[in-house]
Amino acid sequence: MKKIYLCAMALSVGSFAMAQSNQQKTFSDAKLEIYNPASDATVKSNNIINKAAGDTIWSEDFTGGFPAGWTKGGTTNNGADWVINSAALSAPFTNTGPILSTSGGNHMLFFGETINPIADRDAYFQTAAIALTGQASVSVVFQQKFRLCCAAAAALNVVVSTDPTFATNVQTFDARGGIAINAMSPDPFVKHINISAIAGGVTGNIYLRFHWATGASHYFWMVDDIAVIETPLMDLVASNAYYGSAQGEVPYTRIPVAQNQPINFSIEVINQGAATQTGTIMTASINGGTAFAGTSTPVALAPAATDSLFPTTSFTPPTTIGVPYATSLELSSSTGHTDFLPSDNIMTFPPFEISQFIYALDDFGPLQDFGATNTIGNGGGPRPAPSTSVEFEAGNFFDVVSTQTLYAIDVVVGNSTTGATPVNIVGATIDAVLYEIDAQGNFVEIDRSNFYTVTSSDLRNKVRLELPNTPSVTAGTFYFVAVHALNPFFYGTSGASPGNGTRSGAVSLIFYPDMTGPNTNENFFTTQTPMVRMNFDPLNSVNELSNNTTFSVFPNPSNDIFNINLDAKNTEVVNLTVTNIVGQSVLSKRVTVSGQTKETISLADFDKGIYFLTIDNNNEKQTVKLIVE
Repeated sequence: MKKIYLCAMALSVGSFAMAQSNQQKTFSDAKLEIYNPASDATVKSNNIINKAAGDTIWSEDFTGGFPAGWTKGGTTNNGADWVINSAALSAPFTNTGPILSTSGGNHMLFFGETINPIADRDAYFQTAAIALTGQASVSVVFQQKFRLCCAAAAALNVVVSTDPTFATNVQTFDARGGIAINAMSPDPFVKHINISAIAGGVTGNIYLRFHWATGASHYFWMVDDIAVIETPLMDLVASNAYYGSAQGEVPYTRIPVAQNQPINFSIEVINQGAATQTGTIMTASINGGTAFAGTSTPVALAPAATDSLFPTTSFTPPTTIGVPYATSLELSSSTGHTDFLPSDNIMTFPPFEISQFIYALDDFGPLQDFGATNTIGNGGGPRPAPSTSVEFEAGNFFDVVSTQTLYAIDVVVGNSTTGATPVNIVGATIDAVLYEIDAQGNFVEIDRSNFYTVTSSDLRNKVRLELPNTPSVTAGTFYFVAVHALNPFFYGTSGASPGNGTRSGAVSLIFYPDMTGPNTNENFFTTQTPMVRMNFDPLNSVNELSNNTTFSVFPNPSNDIFNINLDAKNTEVVNLTVTNIVGQSVLSKRVTVSGQTKETISLADFDKGIYFLTIDNNNEKQTVKLIVE
């Protein structure tokens, strides 16, 4: 029921990765983009090809500059233009090297950040006549590198015509290939497009346009090593790969035991080859097929045909805590042909796992700072930002399949920024809020933590914000958990969230000043996942032994096994002692801690009940209660 709402949101929202969301009401498209260095972790870089698999009819690598007879045009390029380039790019939103194309050196570049203010661009470059001699099946293959904002539809296109004015006999083909809005493409991203629908059998000239279309405002597009070739027999191309929970179709990375549910998969496939591909399937593999292997029903794909493939079975993870499940989705066909670009047949995802208490969407990878002020963004440069509010709320959707008490919301704090206009977030005031999503898609506040003041030791670390009413979250309901900031604040981000147009719809949002009453044009979705998580642990999970060492114990309660995570800034020796309720020692260990150290203790030989774990570094000691069920 709620899943339908989230998918509907994805269809109705302007699609850019820190993009406007119409969670409560529809606003006009915002021409505002918050700095967001997201990368698309699901797309593998294509292999660089030295020559086409089919015979090359025509090619261009820009070694001699902009070719004679080529033209440029557009309707609203707003001062930007296609140019010959070979250098790195540096701008408020973009710092990247030139495309790593096969030929290297010169390439065509459209750079949307060269003119302020940032606005919609519409510009193309067009080839001179390309002569064909009646080839039955014809393709365009080229190498590209791009990052795109903020169009809802495919805004990077290859347009083909037999008319040099493009007034008649025109067909448009997508060049973006499923790369998420605001995500960096692979470098290079080799794209093969079967243009036989318009160019097959032509004896005469065709013309190509590489078109940055209206709706995309900024970042860049590099194009090199363009070739027109006779279409190879087979080229299956994967896009829009997905894995996610059965209820909300959201790709969670940590799923509590109590919220465990089946995981579904899907992928979109297009046959860019010249031959029909019979027996086309997608294979979903987890941990190389050792944990799960499922295949879709075979289909026959005619040239240029597309389809969505789903395994006939889902995967319900075992409830073993902490086992990583790495997922890959791969296309294949039974025809026996060799695929032209086999590297674009497979998509992979960061691992997910079952946890004891933590429900998370971020991938627990390297932390990237992000946040909101009205003057600066992370990554070393300023960014446009809402002018009316520094206050904001940001977080993620969670679907609940089992009623459970929620004790806290975890927030990973970002860092104070440096640069021409440094922002120090030490002293920032934050709290955390739990919303239920009602049947109309509205945010209904359920509970909110007390205010918390950020300290220097919190930077790039997790803060647990307790919910004072310890609310129950209800099976079959969607919730949104958010960090709320009253001052300039940076929260940590890690991994890529789904955006609009995906199966789940956008699941990570940032609204100014809050989720229930955003300012006009200041409600956005983001594909850079906020490190904001549900925490079902009834005990405060992080304990400080000293300024040097912290520790946590999980699961607690437990049947018999307790894991102790110790984290010391400097090497330290600690004593672990377990006593029963009358003070008798039942277990002791001496552990050397250096950085993050995990120690396991077993109380399997002792009766159920309450015990006490004392951790002593010879200067200070902390005691926590252990419950053996």
